[in-house]
Amino acid sequence: MNRPNDKSGTTRTDDGIRQVLLSTLRRNLALTCEVALAIAASVVLGLLPPIVLQQLVDGLTAALAGGPTPNVVGLATAYVALTLAGGGAQSVREAAITALGERVTHAMRTRMEAKLRRLPAQYFSRHGAGEVTSLFVADVNTLEDLFSSGVLSLVADACSLVGILWVVLAHCLGLGLVLLVALPAVFAFTRHVQRRTRQAQAARRAAVADANQAVPETMRCLRMIGLLGVQGHMLRRYDAIVERGFAAMEQSNFYDSVYSPVVITTGAAVTALSLDLATLGDPWASLFGMTAGTVVAMIQYVSQVFTPISDIGMEIQTIQSAGAGLDRIRRFLAEEELPAVPMAIMEPEGTAQPAGTKDVPALEVRDVSFAYEPGAPILAGANLTVVPGQVVTIEGRTGAGKSTLFGLVLGLFSPDAGSVRLLGQDPTALPPCARRRLMGYVPQSFFALDGTIAQNITLRDPTITDPQVARSLELVGLADAVAALPQGAQTPLDQASFSQGQLQLLSLARAVVCDPQVLLLDETTANLDSATEHAVMDALLAASHGRTVVSISHRTSGFLGGRQVMLADGHLEG
Repeated sequence: MNRPNDKSGTTRTDDGIRQVLLSTLRRNLALTCEVALAIAASVVLGLLPPIVLQQLVDGLTAALAGGPTPNVVGLATAYVALTLAGGGAQSVREAAITALGERVTHAMRTRMEAKLRRLPAQYFSRHGAGEVTSLFVADVNTLEDLFSSGVLSLVADACSLVGILWVVLAHCLGLGLVLLVALPAVFAFTRHVQRRTRQAQAARRAAVADANQAVPETMRCLRMIGLLGVQGHMLRRYDAIVERGFAAMEQSNFYDSVYSPVVITTGAAVTALSLDLATLGDPWASLFGMTAGTVVAMIQYVSQVFTPISDIGMEIQTIQSAGAGLDRIRRFLAEEELPAVPMAIMEPEGTAQPAGTKDVPALEVRDVSFAYEPGAPILAGANLTVVPGQVVTIEGRTGAGKSTLFGLVLGLFSPDAGSVRLLGQDPTALPPCARRRLMGYVPQSFFALDGTIAQNITLRDPTITDPQVARSLELVGLADAVAALPQGAQTPLDQASFSQGQLQLLSLARAVVCDPQVLLLDETTANLDSATEHAVMDALLAASHGRTVVSISHRTSGFLGGRQVMLADGHLEG
């Protein structure tokens, strides 16, 4: 198995999540500054309207007592303008945070995609396609949530909370102290409600998933249910699922319904307590004393202070929930990579094909041992030599290691012991462009890509020309069928327009388009009917002319002739 090499650069210490975040912030410095300014502006503008309202109310109160009349129009205009500006700053803040979060997500997926291309085949044998998809979609989304809905929003709400407390303490020390006592209790209650609500929502989603699984299962087994007379059992099963979902929804609705009244009542109680204490005389009056305008302003601040408390609880929950996804991303970025390919052989000019002579075997497997898991060898001391131009068919039971042997020849795996040489070269040391010019591989089924027929043959390799595509189609017998399409080989591939045999011929055209010297056939006709198989076999015989062919076949009808080799107990015989 390939190991990371510090000298070759395969262990990339800059692939961490922190480095992705920092590099994204540096590349988007203007947007980062916009986020910081929007957070600061939203906090400051959110604090100013109650202060203006305080001045307006105190001025009107003084005017009623015979004092000077305040500039009511100016103060009222300022209050409305600051309120609108605060709302605008809040909107800009959320938009900027979201945009920066999207940039972080894009940077992370780009880094992960580059990492994915550097991973050895062992990674994909251990991790299914669904797991990798979930990593790139769900887990990276948690990073965006952590960044935008978590850390940045947490900073913004913490600043708002600190600002409100600072203003309240400056205008009414007693009320500020009461808030400092009440807020931890409100925060603890908020966290409790959020945890229980999250549990209820998880239980409801589980019940919905069970129902979604039970319904199609019942539809498939409808006749069997009627035959066995178990309708009552199925009814009780559905009732239990529905009851679980209903109970979870009821629990979620209960916490949703009690949270706001509790918070509103707490705010009212804090304000009422402060006003009551202010009427008791000294020393309470000096501690809680407030003007009419201050009372109005403090009521607004008290009503505002519980919003960031609730938001901070949600943001902490988001950060905690993102931990598992971040751990999976961190483990992915730490996966061992393929050895770095020397730049001298990265270009097609540096990958000259060795001469196909008797002196250089087309394929040489020497004392090869390999195991996916320690202690469970698939190949043990396997040996095989194939001379140029020879046709070899490898036989063996399912699971004997035939496809594993092909994986070693293709350079997807490195042997645990021994060596594999393709035309005298180690396939694991060759870049994909060089491998494709040395060998062509035809799997059991055709794997289609989005794009035209030509792009499905070239695999978007810009060095492959249109004449090469045309020759490959002619060789496999698809030239007339493709020419009859509206745009010929440039027609977008629609699998429904091709038979299974034609799709397999496209796979063969993909394998021979670079005119490789060695052709690897992995049970190419296994999924075809007899009539289609004969047509594909004719194309295989034509494509095999003048090449070294190594094939796997379970059926004698798929035998191309030549030499037969048996793979059993990890050894090659014949």
